[in-house]
Amino acid sequence: MGFCSPDLERIAKVSLKEKEDVLNSTQAPLAALLRDKVSVVESATNFSRDADFETPISSADKRIVQKGTIAADSLFFRVFPYEIIAGERKEPLNKPNTVVISENISKKLFGSEDPIGKTIKVFNSIECEVTAVMKGAAGPSHMNIEIVFRNPNEKNNYHWGNYSYLTYIKIKPSVKPDDVESIIDKIFYGERLMSKHENKSYEEFKRSGAQEGLFLDFAHDIHNFPKYGTTHIKTVSILVVLASMLLIAGTINFSNLSIAAALPRAKEIGVKKVLGSSRKRLFWQFIGEVGLQCAVAFMIAMLLLYLVLPYFNQQFDVNLSLLKSGIMGRLMLQLVLSFAIVVMLAGLYPALFLTGFNTTKVLKGDYSRGKKGVFFRNGLIVVQFVVATFFIYSVVVVTKQLDYMQTRDKGFSGQQILRIQAYKMSTREEGFSVMQSRLLQIHGVESVSKTTKVPGDQFLDTATIAFKTDGRSYRMSSVKVSKDIFKTLDIKLKQGRLFDDRYADQHTRSAIINQAAANKMGYKNGKQTLVAFPGCDSIPLQVVGLVEDFNVSGLEQEIQPTMFTIGNEACMFQSGGAILVKINGGDVNGTVKSIMTEWKAIEPDFDMKYSFLDDDFQQLFFNHIRLQAIVSFFGITAIVISLIGLFALTAFLIGQRRKEISVRRVLGANLVDLGFLLGKNYIRLIVLAIIIAIPASWWVAEKWLEEFAYRIDLSGWLFGLSATGILLIVAATVGIHIVKVSFANISNDLRDE
Repeated sequence: MGFCSPDLERIAKVSLKEKEDVLNSTQAPLAALLRDKVSVVESATNFSRDADFETPISSADKRIVQKGTIAADSLFFRVFPYEIIAGERKEPLNKPNTVVISENISKKLFGSEDPIGKTIKVFNSIECEVTAVMKGAAGPSHMNIEIVFRNPNEKNNYHWGNYSYLTYIKIKPSVKPDDVESIIDKIFYGERLMSKHENKSYEEFKRSGAQEGLFLDFAHDIHNFPKYGTTHIKTVSILVVLASMLLIAGTINFSNLSIAAALPRAKEIGVKKVLGSSRKRLFWQFIGEVGLQCAVAFMIAMLLLYLVLPYFNQQFDVNLSLLKSGIMGRLMLQLVLSFAIVVMLAGLYPALFLTGFNTTKVLKGDYSRGKKGVFFRNGLIVVQFVVATFFIYSVVVVTKQLDYMQTRDKGFSGQQILRIQAYKMSTREEGFSVMQSRLLQIHGVESVSKTTKVPGDQFLDTATIAFKTDGRSYRMSSVKVSKDIFKTLDIKLKQGRLFDDRYADQHTRSAIINQAAANKMGYKNGKQTLVAFPGCDSIPLQVVGLVEDFNVSGLEQEIQPTMFTIGNEACMFQSGGAILVKINGGDVNGTVKSIMTEWKAIEPDFDMKYSFLDDDFQQLFFNHIRLQAIVSFFGITAIVISLIGLFALTAFLIGQRRKEISVRRVLGANLVDLGFLLGKNYIRLIVLAIIIAIPASWWVAEKWLEEFAYRIDLSGWLFGLSATGILLIVAATVGIHIVKVSFANISNDLRDE
């Protein structure tokens, strides 16, 4: 990951839980408070939260846009021990306007030249001297950092009202991680919260049920086991379960086919026993045969893995390699263990079955093992089709949910809306009206707006603030917009009016709310409602309109209660977001080219970064689309494996009854009679498998759908569709053999009688 793994055990992210919110971003002075007041903390640092933002970076003759750029304080490398491979190793950010870059960035900006001492510009305006080069992350991390520069505004922004920083701590080596959270939370309460809670002791505060305070997520847990927020562990668990079930289906299939093929080898086993072979020796002989077959399959699987791995890395944004030296030993151990488990699962019962024949009976031609063997074989068939039914139902549920997500009304229109990233604050703020006028003069541009929260953005600030109205506080999201935003996004007005050019609207004296906010506040049409930003009661805002709810993110989160305002004249400054340009007419490409030409004059130091809003929103579903593809692949594979096994087993068992079938045909049995006779047992087994699979599939589907605030409802017809599909497939598989034997030559089957 670019730094020493033992230190990860001591690094933790500090987050803040308030009454209704969980804030990943914390106050600017928090790191210093923990560093100075908490004895178990070895060091602490804070840095900007925009590591996923594509930041313009330039050197003397190169200009790039780079993710993984953060502004940090001087102690960043005391907490995060990235390996410094060139330059200042101890305190690379000790001086103002310094920067540490990764090997990757060094090559991009300076090629083979030594970058130490050279200057780069961040946002083409902040000049920084390169003091060190660090080793980049070798694989995916929860924080992929490429550039760390000293925060030039850290002194100006150093106050408790600034929630713009991520805070991380490194605890001392002798401290138990489980004890740290309560220690720092108690210190924070005493320093920041006690006066707000009538000077109650920390113990009284906790006994009252209050949840406010700090909590920790250690670095090695953030990706899969965060205390709050999204996690990837469910997807990982689903993939592990699916892979395990697929492996089980394959081993059961092999066992079934081995048992079915056991009878032709019965006399061979009897003869070997007569000649002195022990059951133990025969057992290991058959295990060896299974091992040899599995070894061939293993080599083919490794070849396929080698061919598929690049596609897997691309789809999951990872950098896995079979030959990576750091994991080679562990990987080989896992492969050997997996191979041994597969051999035992696939070969154990067939070997016991084959070596268990009675020698006297076998040599007399009696191969019967009684009902016990048949019961076990049927049990394996049931288990195999429980797995197949589970996969079919999973595919149906995931597909239906994804279709619902993609077709559900988002509440806005993103068609032909261009999202432009304005890097300069002046473009978004005091220069917005000039920029808007210039773009509106372009043929094909219908409207130009701005918003600090853009629908479809991958990373949105979900923090809320406590707006006050009628003596009560309501936590809602605050979004700064321009007056035409609702027209640009085609968002429907439900009550009141939209923003216009009047003074109150343009100077943060008016607000528009969405339906979720109206529900929370109890807003009614015609009622004069005044709201105020926290700590700003002297500047009330009049709610002048109510718009319909619309999604700005995926369907995992509920739509937040939101207050829309224009300007920054009510005690709280907000900026950022993007410029939205609605395009009409047929020549979209021509209009975009004209906008790009004009943008060069608006922001000459930056290349225009743009995307289309509907494409951005579609990208929010990417992980679910990928999961659908994986589940579908596993499902098809499991069904094919099950059907191959059933096809071969049916052929073998029906083949053993060919003379019985021929006699029945002579006595007048038709195709329907034979179909009922030969197929009823299989259909019973499949029905039993479906009945067993229903509760497990329903439970798993419900657990997965809990991730979504907006989801489909599970219904019986989804199971009916899955069950009908698998019954038809099984009936067709068995039916092929029934039809074949029904039209076979009777004289050939009865010739030996």
